[in-house]
Parts: sequence; structure tokens; C-alpha cells
Amino acid sequence: MGVPPLYSKTNEIFSKDLSETDVGVRLSFPMKALKVFQFLEGENKMEFEAADGIGKRWRFGLSKRKTRHPKPVLSSGWLAYVRAKGLQIKDRFVLYGDLDNLSTKKRFRVRAQRKVRRPIKLFGKEIHVEEVWVDVEELEGLKREVSRSIL
Repeated sequence: MGVPPLYSKTNEIFSKDLSETDVGVRLSFPMKALKVFQFLEGENKMEFEAADGIGKRWRFGLSKRKTRHPKPVLSSGWLAYVRAKGLQIKDRFVLYGDLDNLSTKKRFRVRAQRKVRRPIKLFGKEIHVEEVWVDVEELEGLKREVSRSIL
């Protein structure tokens, strides 16, 4: 039995390509994702904590309307995360969750990604350019790696 990967498709709650409103005001949260969160009776706001890929913990406020269509949003803590990660329109945000093995408490993880173009070379000649999603924390390392491969 090995250790599960940091990010696993099996526990992805949702992923979203970010819009202008998402990076400038609040993150519109998919309705289907609400089922993993437990609001106190009669409450329409809650907070949760999530770790990113480098282990930094982020505190987010999740709220929903009290009407039939709850339309959930991440507001408090969200813009600080956007600024810290340098997120832009069309970047991707992913939320993961799993139960702590020692309790019934859910643990959440977040991932911020950007699509980058990566050249594929054969015998020093560029034969193809692929677009791949890369964690924003890795972008500086990727830029150094690409610039070395071009030289």
C-alpha cells in the first residue's frame, strides 16, 4: 500500500476555468459541489481551509443564497488567493476533498493551473507544440527548463 498522490481524480470536487468575475470579485461555485459541504442548520455561510500544492493553508468563505437556487460563491479569502497565485482569466482552479482517516472531518486541497505551450523537439528540431496545464507554482521552473532546451 503506497501513499495516495497529492492530487487524485477520484476526489476532485470540481474544476473551473476562471472568468473575469472569478479573478476580480468572487468565484462562482458549482451547485453540485455543495453536497460535500455541511452548513449548520439555517446558515448560508461557512468557512473551510484548504492546502495548496506547496503546503500553504488557505481559508475560504463559502456562501449561498437562501432561495431555491442557492448559487454558491467563494468570497472571503478568494481574492487573496488569486493575487498570491497571479491568477488570470482562463486559468484553472481545482478543488479536491477527502475524509481524514482518523476522523469524519473533510480535508480540502486546491490547485491553480495555467495552460502553457511546450515545444516537443526531435534531434534539435521543433516538431510539435503541445498545450498542457501546469501548476502555477511550477511556472518559474518550467520557464527555466524551456529556455535551456531552446539554447
